[in-house]
Amino acid sequence: MPTVEQCLKEHAGKVIAVDKNIDNLAMYVEDPRIKIRQVDLTYLDNCEKLFREDNIDIVLHLAGIKGSPSRTAKFPADYLFPMMMFNTNMIKAAFDADVDWFVYMSSVGVYAPADVMYEDSVWKTMPSNNDWHPGWSKRMGELALDALKIQHNWPKFTVIRPSNIYGHYDNFAENATVIAANIWKIYHAENNKIVCWGDGSAKRDFVFGNDVAKGAIDAVKKEINDVINFGCGEAVSIRETILHIVDCYKELTQKPIEIEWDSSKPNGDLLRCLSSDKQKQYGILPITTLRQGIKSTMEHYSKKNGK
Repeated sequence: MPTVEQCLKEHAGKVIAVDKNIDNLAMYVEDPRIKIRQVDLTYLDNCEKLFREDNIDIVLHLAGIKGSPSRTAKFPADYLFPMMMFNTNMIKAAFDADVDWFVYMSSVGVYAPADVMYEDSVWKTMPSNNDWHPGWSKRMGELALDALKIQHNWPKFTVIRPSNIYGHYDNFAENATVIAANIWKIYHAENNKIVCWGDGSAKRDFVFGNDVAKGAIDAVKKEINDVINFGCGEAVSIRETILHIVDCYKELTQKPIEIEWDSSKPNGDLLRCLSSDKQKQYGILPITTLRQGIKSTMEHYSKKNGK
């Protein structure tokens, strides 16, 4: 969603918004610049049909399946198979259509745990056990693009590895990722109390979805044929992040929230932070602070859900 909005800000003449769930795109139906397509990209024929029927010159392939480490551990096939299929299908169809540029949104999940994650380190390591199946599925998309570059000298793509994305159109549910899950918990809290897993000491590099969308478009405009991270370049503890959420909730509703930490539950990887060296090199950096992004997300969630 943020990417569609950013394309319109960049004065795109036509934007083809594709999703398997048409409800995700309902808000754009009335905009004449946007063509809504409900397509299951896990079928190669469907991907090829997109390029036959529409004059597509730039592809921002942002498709993914989000979820918590506990959900990916219990239901790995729900992540692995669809992501491998829709990633490689769209890459192949876009290559065959000879598009002007292709942006592949990979993931921080491709990395092994490290204090700082550098782009060139990935293939010397394995993904974290907490991201084992989705991490490998994202890696296979990167590998497909690398194969096309080697065999067919095709340099018309950028691989972006974002850190932990959050924002207005997140999957807000109890078993979602950290920020989305805890926003959901707070708005569904009983007795103004929420329970959080672990002790809050684990650190993450969070990035606002609107900034990622702008970064993807900037990569096209600059024709960056490279693999680049996209994060804030600074790891923040889960505890501090949830305190931001609680403070923003109180600011918006005047209601306090009590936090109970369940240290019997796992923390996940203790540190995940992306190197921002290449981002600085290419001049593609986020502009939204964590607190600004959380407050904006909560305002949007509250308005959308009548909270």
